[in-house]
Amino acid sequence: MPTVVHFEIPFDDLDRAQKFYTDLFGWKIEKYEGGEYWMITTTDEKGESGVGGGMMQRQQPGQPIIQYIDVPSVSDYLGKVKDLNGQLVVPKTPVPGMGYFAVCQDTEGNSFGLWETDPNASFFADPAEVFIAVMAATIAVDDKYSVDEMRAVWYEIEGMEIFKDRDYRELESRIFKFFKKDPADPSAFEPHEIDLIVASARRMLSPDLRESAYKMALKLAHADRNLEGYVKDLDEREQALLDRWREGMEIDDAAARRIEGEVAESQA
Repeated sequence: MPTVVHFEIPFDDLDRAQKFYTDLFGWKIEKYEGGEYWMITTTDEKGESGVGGGMMQRQQPGQPIIQYIDVPSVSDYLGKVKDLNGQLVVPKTPVPGMGYFAVCQDTEGNSFGLWETDPNASFFADPAEVFIAVMAATIAVDDKYSVDEMRAVWYEIEGMEIFKDRDYRELESRIFKFFKKDPADPSAFEPHEIDLIVASARRMLSPDLRESAYKMALKLAHADRNLEGYVKDLDEREQALLDRWREGMEIDDAAARRIEGEVAESQA
């Protein structure tokens, strides 16, 4: 029988809310590595684990505390909600590496969540989308860049097996649309969006593909606006993003030095 497995508390002020629940119940509250979310660990009087929860920034006025109910299939239960005259509030959404959730309202206007565990859950359909997401976020890190830069590296990656019969323009469009960016003038990706891409890259890209993604990101970061030359010095935002790719995609120092040397030599 489906049962409650998670609860979610919205906050306006993180420090204030964290102090309240820690002082009141002794809950342990820690930031989730995959984004702007804080996980709550509860225990009973015997020290045994209780139902876990989470905290997130309030998205809208009056947003209630949500309890999530574990089900075998979110899609199947959304169909049941509709048949029973319930309402869909948040559609089925992946949590990379963990599962899927949706938020509904019952016939009385009460909100509740559905949760489906699936370690293979991802925001991206396949490795090609993850790879392009790394490229897109690199392009968008600074407003001096444009999506035309993708053309500078596409000829190098179009021969990869993951891009067989794929159109990079279609992939670009999907990624920018997914992250609600304007393809004509993409704004920098938010830290939690970068975290999602990194987490997906670790799961969905092989070590060789992660190295290739880092290499292409380096080339994009070092290419000037008109693609006419190699820019040696990067600004802090560009360097920070490259560091995040390298660390998050688990590229060791030796491999990073080799790749960086190859890029510098090719652009000399």
